[in-house]
Amino acid sequence: MNFPGKLPALLLACCFARGPAQAFELSFPAPLRNNSHTYYAYLPGTQPDGLSFFAGFVRSLTDWMDASGNISLSAIDEEREVCSANGNGSTQNGVNTVSFSESFCGDDSYFSDSPIADAVTQTSWNPFAILESDIIFNENRKRQFESLDHYFHHVAVHEIGHTLGFGHSAVRSSIMVARLFQGRRDPVLSIDDRCALAMRYGAPEDCPILLGEGLATNGLPTDAEFVGGATDDNGWTFRGQFKPSDRITIYGTVVRDRAHGHLPGNLHVVASTEDGVLFARHTDGNFHPLEDVAKIPSAGELKNDLYAQDLVIMGTRHFGREPSVGPLIGSVYQLTGQTVSFYLAYSLKERPGVYYYGSEPITVSWPVE
Repeated sequence: MNFPGKLPALLLACCFARGPAQAFELSFPAPLRNNSHTYYAYLPGTQPDGLSFFAGFVRSLTDWMDASGNISLSAIDEEREVCSANGNGSTQNGVNTVSFSESFCGDDSYFSDSPIADAVTQTSWNPFAILESDIIFNENRKRQFESLDHYFHHVAVHEIGHTLGFGHSAVRSSIMVARLFQGRRDPVLSIDDRCALAMRYGAPEDCPILLGEGLATNGLPTDAEFVGGATDDNGWTFRGQFKPSDRITIYGTVVRDRAHGHLPGNLHVVASTEDGVLFARHTDGNFHPLEDVAKIPSAGELKNDLYAQDLVIMGTRHFGREPSVGPLIGSVYQLTGQTVSFYLAYSLKERPGVYYYGSEPITVSWPVE
């Protein structure tokens, strides 16, 4: 499938049953074409609650539509060809499909090698729209899907999120976390998931943890957006005041200016104390005094394959992701009675010295009890 003058790109995403995770990430700036998708879903079988897998898939579509009035998702109970003629591991044939299979179009590595995926989604897009999405549920997991409450529902909601253009999240309460930390709970969209919807299919101000207006240090306008907050319950709630003994994780997400595409660059985090002392997060995960605000050290690289990228500013370590210094505990860092503000930014290698940042910080305080 081609768009005039453009070649569509492909994204593969998987959901795993358990283990460490990979705030929201957007793989590309384009939304669904006309903000709608129709899937041909051939899913024989029944869930533990007696609901057919097809009806369960429709219920999972509804979870996303209920959270955003700007998208329209539907499914047709009909078998269509899943795989293209392009060889193993390709579903790009112009039809959105959902099915069970023991392999991903001839490639069984996702469903046999460790870690074993519950499902795999392949999405193709061009700069203007998501063109096609296909979900393949692991046939070898069907016994679990048929016997474990909420298992299929949770995996289906997650995979549908990929077809909407969402990547994996670092926030542990998120539906889009790479692995099911919460067990087989009935899925509920978290604040992080709803912020992803706001950025892609709504308005940024619909995200409750938006960090103000996106600004640039050169004074030029930008549509970059920044999201973040502090939580002591894995992202179910975000707030600004905590007890000194609370174990806090701070998450942030950088949504690039659309004009910046996949240009290489760096993430930056600056912490400011009440008396104006500045610290910058380095790539080792630790904060060090910031000596020159015109040369802020990198907290990590911008990923070329992501339009929106998350960062664990402080919190528990995540496998395969940026290092962190562990949870922020006010009593450990002797912060009782103090307030610290964290500013999130990014820069481009082709524009040294120019920083794009959120006008409002993530503010954390530990009032005296």
